[in-house]
Amino acid sequence: MIEKSEMAELILNEFGLEGDDVHIINGHVPVHQKKEESPVKAGGKVLIIDGGFSKAYHKETGIASYMLIYNSYGLTLIVHEPFESSEIAIQEEANIVSRQVAVEYSMKRQLVRDTDNGKKLQIRIYLSLKNNEYNVPSSQKSEPPWLFIMKPMKLCQIP
Repeated sequence: MIEKSEMAELILNEFGLEGDDVHIINGHVPVHQKKEESPVKAGGKVLIIDGGFSKAYHKETGIASYMLIYNSYGLTLIVHEPFESSEIAIQEEANIVSRQVAVEYSMKRQLVRDTDNGKKLQIRIYLSLKNNEYNVPSSQKSEPPWLFIMKPMKLCQIP
């Protein structure tokens, strides 16, 4: 089932999620890299992380683990090779290797204002300015330049 994009779409839809930038993150499932198994499933909708972190799985999977990194630039899936000890790495002159296996970059960097909390902050700032809580002289009052971002959005409850 984890391979089928239709199943992933059904699960995502149950949570009200849709689009190209939504994913199911599944952990604690060994990914058998030795058998050329991929941690990316269901057409990129499912990402497997942490598969094979336990030393007992290293021989079976061929890796140490997968790690998911998300930041304002996008999503990166990293694979870590098994690491025994610093001493062995020095003796064998081995590199400690981590590789990117999947990358999803956003064309538009996500900013605080793009988040749910960022939208709430924008509303609070706007209402504070509108209510003159900062004692701005009326001659200097104007519509904040970022207000156009808020106009099309639905108002949400402010805590």
